[in-house]
Amino acid sequence: MEQRANIAKRVTLAVLVTSFAYAFVNSITSVLVNDVVDAFSLTGASQGLMSSMLSLGLMIALLVNPLFQGRVGKITMILVSGGLQALMLLLSAGSPNVVLFMVSVVCMGIGCGWMDGYMNSTMIDAHPKDSPKYLGLLHGLFGIGSLLAPLAMQWLLGASSWRWVNVATAALMVAAMAMVFVSGGGKKTAGMFSKTQEERLTAKQLWAYLKSGRNLLLLGCAAMTSILQTGVICWIARYMLLAHDASALGASCLTIFWIAATVNRFITPRLKARPIVLVLIGALLDSAFLGIGILSGNAIVMCVCVGLIGLCTGHFVPMVVSECAEGYHGSTTLTTSIVMLVMGVTRVIVPVLMAALTEIVSVQVGMAFPIIAGILAAACCVGVLKLKGAHTDES
Repeated sequence: MEQRANIAKRVTLAVLVTSFAYAFVNSITSVLVNDVVDAFSLTGASQGLMSSMLSLGLMIALLVNPLFQGRVGKITMILVSGGLQALMLLLSAGSPNVVLFMVSVVCMGIGCGWMDGYMNSTMIDAHPKDSPKYLGLLHGLFGIGSLLAPLAMQWLLGASSWRWVNVATAALMVAAMAMVFVSGGGKKTAGMFSKTQEERLTAKQLWAYLKSGRNLLLLGCAAMTSILQTGVICWIARYMLLAHDASALGASCLTIFWIAATVNRFITPRLKARPIVLVLIGALLDSAFLGIGILSGNAIVMCVCVGLIGLCTGHFVPMVVSECAEGYHGSTTLTTSIVMLVMGVTRVIVPVLMAALTEIVSVQVGMAFPIIAGILAAACCVGVLKLKGAHTDES
């Protein structure tokens, strides 16, 4: 028992280190969107391609994640995913044309998808009895990395170009993977623990999961909350430039968002309320704040509203992942991969759709699209709460 606890501590440390570095990779598409648009002279919906291609790769990875269930050690997959991200960051930094750049971003997204799914799954396996608490910590560290990333990248952009930002981010990921290997990934016992006793996935298990009405509502909730969160994160920098001619303020908005989201992720798991109820309240508040920010027509008010959105939306991913995993602790690779896959699909569509709405209608209409998703997310939460026999723990 003591040995397992020590292994769990090492694995937890490894995953937390990874989460921090991964936040920098994940922030690149949001922070560098204007620089990439200018570098490759992108117009119309193509301005949202970088975020969409990253999400496309993530979706591909999550499609194949369950195939590794019970076959490959999870820490091994985290190390492979980190190496792939670093390699693709270097390739994208040297890309002479937009085609090679987008291909490298898709492959980087595959690494992100593997890492995203396996970090969450490993954390649940390491702490099955209090997974919401540790998922909150995992996503809290991700939030800290995400709020530091725009500041660091803006500083680098002032001294060099967006290509060197990619190189620096690749170096950070390599350093993180070295720490993971030393603290957990390179130890045989940790490797054995991370390869949790999961059955090999079968079509019957997959069908049983997907035919559950509660699971479908939760996946709908995952999709809508992802649209709401992704819409704000991926497009706020572009919105602030086009609507208020304030590109620097756009980067500040991202930092404010992640500060607030990080605070949320450390506080929310301590609240004595069911996770799905917290998601319901957050979705409604986020939609309201986004609407106020757009209607105000003021850049400062929008920044404040983005901070409030972060304060109410930071818990979405860990709470939804935890709720979906309830009752499936012997198959967490399946549950986390399906949730992340659904979110990945929305992340492919949302940036391109918001770019198209901005080009065809207006920048305000494009930015307002996530409001609808927030309302639909709340409706899915209400459906889950009304289902007879649904989970009722206050975890």
